Amino acid sequence: MRPHSQYRNLLQFDLLSEEKEIVHFSTTRTGGVSNGTYASFNMGNFSDDNPLNIYENRQILSRMFYMSMDQFIIPHQTHGTRVLPIDDSFFALDHAASIETMYGVDATISQKRGVFLCATTADCIPIILYDKQREAIAAIHAGWKGTVGRIVEKTIEEMRRHYSSSPADIVAGIGPGISMTHYEVGDEVVDAFIREGFDLSDKEVAFRKNPASRWHIDLKEINKRELLRLGVFGKNIEKSDLCTFEREELFFSARRQTEHSGRMLTGIMMKNHSV
Repeated sequence: MRPHSQYRNLLQFDLLSEEKEIVHFSTTRTGGVSNGTYASFNMGNFSDDNPLNIYENRQILSRMFYMSMDQFIIPHQTHGTRVLPIDDSFFALDHAASIETMYGVDATISQKRGVFLCATTADCIPIILYDKQREAIAAIHAGWKGTVGRIVEKTIEEMRRHYSSSPADIVAGIGPGISMTHYEVGDEVVDAFIREGFDLSDKEVAFRKNPASRWHIDLKEINKRELLRLGVFGKNIEKSDLCTFEREELFFSARRQTEHSGRMLTGIMMKNHSV
């Protein structure tokens, strides 16, 4: 990933930047109005930050793209695997119903133009997908629970069901998240992966220093291998090497900051033909 071509406090994937029909971004922690541990560009509505600061931060982001915040689809994620299509029936809902519909959603898919699908993270892995042939997009929040639940597979299955998408046509960006070096988990997490058929025998995805120590797992690499297993070509996958735990100057981190952590936002949008 590299700094955004226009806004230095945003990041872009090199691979997805080559696609002329889409716009995408990942926020960093810089460029906003929040204070203290939430300084400064906190996007997380469900943190203890001042709601007015979060609102202003989101307004700053929307103004960068000359858009309104209601064009940014930001679900209330719950570490599940529910995938929500963003279509005409969703936009027909009133405000209260749309908020209720987005509760418990960890991935969104759409063929609508002019709306950003977004994932909120602060160590978990944001993944965005673009089907070039069927003109469809997706935004996925993949923590360990979502990854174990195969949220990537369920998202691509929903894209296939709704839009006839083929993995061979998908370009994927795996965004900033916690690295394997800093992501320690208990035996129960590793057991959950193994029960669901994940192969963690490769030291590139899981290791522990000795039999008495805790496991380290690589959520980015596990999700990359899921994409490959599902038929996305390796040349069409970009995986960020940025670690949210290590890069304190760039990112919020729930592991580093405990519950007093802000959130980043990763989004993807298909351009209106007039753009």
